[in-house]
Parts: sequence; C-alpha cells; structure tokens
Amino acid sequence: MNSESWKSREMIRLILSIVLLIIGLILLGAPTFAMEVIVVIIGIVVLAYGIIQLLINLSKRNRGDANAGLAIPVIAIIIGILLIVFRGGVANVILPFIIGVWAIITGVMSLMEASQVKDFSTGAWKVALISGLAELVLGIIMIVGIIAGSNALGILLGVCLTIYGILSIVEWGIVASAKK
Repeated sequence: MNSESWKSREMIRLILSIVLLIIGLILLGAPTFAMEVIVVIIGIVVLAYGIIQLLINLSKRNRGDANAGLAIPVIAIIIGILLIVFRGGVANVILPFIIGVWAIITGVMSLMEASQVKDFSTGAWKVALISGLAELVLGIIMIVGIIAGSNALGILLGVCLTIYGILSIVEWGIVASAKK
C-alpha cells in the first residue's frame, strides 16, 4: 500500500473515530432521544440514496441501458421509510446489533493491524492490541445488551461508542507515528 492511500485511509478512520466519540457523548446525555435521532438520520440517508439511485437508474433505462436495475433503489426507499416510521423499535434492537457486529469486525481488524505494526515499534502494537480486544468486548456487550430497555441500551451504547472513539483515536495517533 502506498503512503498516500494509507494516509487518506487513516484520516477517514480518525474522522470516523471522532464522530463516534461525539455520538457516544450525546448518547450518554440523552440516550433514548439520541438513539431515535440516529435512526431517523440513517433512514433519511438511506431514503435519499434510494431516491437518487432510482432517478439515475430510470435515466439510464430511458437511454437504453437495460442493466440499470430498480430493485435495490426501491428496497432502499422502503427501508429508509421504515427506519423513519419505526424509529423506536429500530433504535432499541437493530441499531445496537449492527453497531455490535461492526465493533467486533473492527476489533478483529485492529488485532490484525496490531500484528502488522508489531515489527515497526515496540509500543504501538500494544495499543492496537488493547484497542482490538476492547472493541471485541464492546461489540459483544452491545449484542448481548439488546435485551435491555431503551434508556439503558442508549447509555450502554453511549459508553461503548465513547470508549471506542477514545481508544481508536489513541490507536490512530500511535500507529500513525509508528509508520512515519
């Protein structure tokens, strides 16, 4: 991987870590409301994607492109509407599950990165290792915590995202300095 692509990938990772930290702090302040707002935002994004893609694909079909499918944009529109309408149920069950699975996947990726960085520095790989293990644990907690109530789940999600955001930012800083 060249240096420029690594830098851009790491900058995206840093920005996402900061966003997750901010979302975590918001969830700690107003868990139930924040979870529903997050679901509505996701619903709006998915709905907008579906509408835009539908318009693009309809335009392609009018120009004779038979490969411009309509199924995925229509499904995205339906999912976007469902997320907006049923935000409470989604906020309580589906969102924490998705975030839990995502945390487990990123935890595994951090553990893999720890093994790669181990050769570059004596200390950076330890932070990546701890971060990866913490991400795995937080992902499992999120998935298991789905049975909790909305407010408790929002607080749990807030704690998990805050810890994940902090660990990810620290890991980014150490890994970035180790790869220079």
